[in-house]
Amino acid sequence: MYNLRLLRRIVPSAGHPHPRWMASQHKRRPQPGSLPPDRLEQLRSDLFEHRQELSAAEWIDVRQSLVDGYKHINGHNVDAVILGVCSGPRQLPLAKNYVEFLRSRGSQPNAATLGRLLRVYNAAYHERPLSEAERAEILLICRTLQAEHETLDASSCEHIIHGLVATEGDDWHGALPLLEMMKVTTSAPSVAAYSALAGKAFSVETEQAQEMAWRLLEEMATARKLPKCEVYLALLNRLANETTQLPAQLNRLLDFLERHEILVSQRVAERLQELAQQVPQLLEARATSLGPLGKCQSCQQHLQPVAISDEQFRRLSECFLERVLIRRDVFQRSTPEEVARFKKYVAKTAPYDCVIDGLNVAYSTGTKKSPQQLAKLVATVVRHFRDQDKRVLVLGREHMRNWSKQAMHYVQSNASLFLTSNLSHDDPFLLYATLRSGQDTDFFSRDLMRSHAFHLGPELKPVFRRWQQEHQFSLVTQTQTGRIIVKEPIRHRLNAHEVSGTWHVPYCEAYTQHPTESFEVPANWLCLKLKEPKETPTKSTKGKAERR
Repeated sequence: MYNLRLLRRIVPSAGHPHPRWMASQHKRRPQPGSLPPDRLEQLRSDLFEHRQELSAAEWIDVRQSLVDGYKHINGHNVDAVILGVCSGPRQLPLAKNYVEFLRSRGSQPNAATLGRLLRVYNAAYHERPLSEAERAEILLICRTLQAEHETLDASSCEHIIHGLVATEGDDWHGALPLLEMMKVTTSAPSVAAYSALAGKAFSVETEQAQEMAWRLLEEMATARKLPKCEVYLALLNRLANETTQLPAQLNRLLDFLERHEILVSQRVAERLQELAQQVPQLLEARATSLGPLGKCQSCQQHLQPVAISDEQFRRLSECFLERVLIRRDVFQRSTPEEVARFKKYVAKTAPYDCVIDGLNVAYSTGTKKSPQQLAKLVATVVRHFRDQDKRVLVLGREHMRNWSKQAMHYVQSNASLFLTSNLSHDDPFLLYATLRSGQDTDFFSRDLMRSHAFHLGPELKPVFRRWQQEHQFSLVTQTQTGRIIVKEPIRHRLNAHEVSGTWHVPYCEAYTQHPTESFEVPANWLCLKLKEPKETPTKSTKGKAERR
């Protein structure tokens, strides 16, 4: 029988819970199937990693200790918790052993338990080929789960998708209706579900599967869901075996990364470099960094300027009022009369060289400051631009009239000042005044403007983001002497793009579902050059060459 002393060191008894665990319970109740990360790893390494099976008595002890040790684990979810711990690709035998133990006691595993078993099968599938028997077991579990309910919840759909993509032949196509079902039962399919299916489609050598994969990628990007590394790796691994498709498919991938401003991970960057070593006649790939003003240290070319064209700016300006300023949620925090008053004010006083979000500036170094300090900071930012002979508009709220008279007098004497009601939402006003003033006008705010970019739609969002990057100033900090440090816009592009036949592709250290949307220069880049494949000479051309 398994030694319970070790288990009790991992899982505290019900009568003597770990003090740190109790202190954190009220903050976030753990979800079924998960344990605190430190104990989860310890349980896996000390109990499960070196075993392929446990006796019935050992499993009983494990179950009881978990139920006794944690308030969130009970008889209903303990099985899913155990399979969540046995989740590694090499722990499939142990996970199956546990399910067999349950059945030997006359207990049928519930949907959550079987779903987690499918995830273990999927993990094994990514490490080694599954046997025919294992694939048959997956299909049996999937059919069992689907037979229980006509409509499955999102979690069950995701589990079955992970199971089906681990099978061979056409069985994985059964995952597509499940993805559509997730759109009904939840707001949108998860990144994991999308990525599993897109990765599988890329690995299948049919044109239909390839197009499906690209369609899923576009759906993900439109829904602001970042594909996992495995999706890109599946495509690159297939191209390593089908080099005739490499130039066209790699160009399509790079175009996708450019349009959606996606940074790949270091794993993907390294796979691209390996691919270049495998087919140097088709691809060059070198790791690089950027010098001053965006100069590639490998090819010595400067990255493209981020500036948008006059036509793009015209379309952006025209659409902004309709799609962002005049929207229901804006009028919930303002009024049509106030919008009209503001538009009339801008028409009278524009154009400006810089539009400043007064409250955003005032509170950017902390909210617990006196009105005098807040007003003085706004005045300092106004002075920064007035010293450059810039025409400035400051947007603020009515309550700012009660701030320091001296500082606010300086603001009014050196800038146009428009104060909205205390319930107004500043950002649409700020962006409207900036766009209305023309291509050369900048704005000053730390706000990332995510929602406004989103509401412009997939076609104009990247245009807005490029315009924003070129024209947004923000406050970094204010020194003890009162001097301000201003972050100026970065004038070159920060996403994948082509310069004179050479692609420059930024990448980050590790994948994250929610990358920052601030404009920071990535530290790591790839310098990629796709080459046209050379035609193999035919017999007739060889003969002509020899006669010459």
